[in-house]
Amino acid sequence: MKYNMFKLGTYAAAAALLLAGCKGGPSSDFSTDQASGVQYRFFKQATGGTKAELGGVARVTMIGKNSKDSIIYNSTKQGGDSLGTFRIPLKKSFNGCLEQGIALMSVGDSAEFKINADSLYLVTFRMHKLPPFVAAGSAIRFSIKLVSFETEKQAADERQQMMAKRMADMQTRKAAEPAAIAKYLADNKITAKPTEDSLFFLMRGGKPGKAIKDGDSIYVKYTLMMLDNTVLETSDHGPGHDSFPLQYSKNMSLIKGWVEALSTMHDGEKVRILVPSSLAYGPQGSRTIMPYTPLIFDMEITKLVPAKK
Repeated sequence: MKYNMFKLGTYAAAAALLLAGCKGGPSSDFSTDQASGVQYRFFKQATGGTKAELGGVARVTMIGKNSKDSIIYNSTKQGGDSLGTFRIPLKKSFNGCLEQGIALMSVGDSAEFKINADSLYLVTFRMHKLPPFVAAGSAIRFSIKLVSFETEKQAADERQQMMAKRMADMQTRKAAEPAAIAKYLADNKITAKPTEDSLFFLMRGGKPGKAIKDGDSIYVKYTLMMLDNTVLETSDHGPGHDSFPLQYSKNMSLIKGWVEALSTMHDGEKVRILVPSSLAYGPQGSRTIMPYTPLIFDMEITKLVPAKK
């Protein structure tokens, strides 16, 4: 059976992948912390490292092993960042949880912890029952190296700094967009004037037929590009699937630039449009498009089926 890895920066997301088939009984070389009940053993205890504590955020590498001592998860190969680490907010979810174990460590320490799978699934992950591949009463062994630690205040300050940087970057991108559009028009010797909403029709061609009306079914062949002509997406997905089908409406769930362009188009017509971010993906951006990014679309209406009256 294969399990998918979701690259998330929290212990709970990554640890869920470690639990298949993990059984473990008491071991004489594990000690038990009297305050928390955590079973642990240290491989290395560094001197002078910052002591971890609940409420802060730890950055760790992690290896998970099953009862046969087989590695079933390794953060340096799956799910970690470029350094093979991920962040764990140290919040207690039950007595004997991994977060309490990490709170016993200092930066530079390496240790192994044995965590009850029942509590991990039913309490930390809030599942209603154990999955079929985890036996009641079984345990998971986590080998942890504490790479760095931030106090709750330090983590909050870092988040604020990251948010401030993101806001500054957003403002820089927003301010640069008009100049980028002007440069594109100048470099390509384009004199087209924008519509009232700042949409540019850079080219019209083809053999225009019937105008698109509300309720018409249309097929649109398109190519999406950046201003540097980098192609981000096309409608071509093979023979017979080179056009995007939709039913036209002024209230379509599409970017505003498309809705406005289609409202002026005809069956068989081709256009190239420059869409400012205000009519595209705006300050949010998308999965592949940065905020405040103007876009170029080549669009062609390959088929129009009038709405039934």
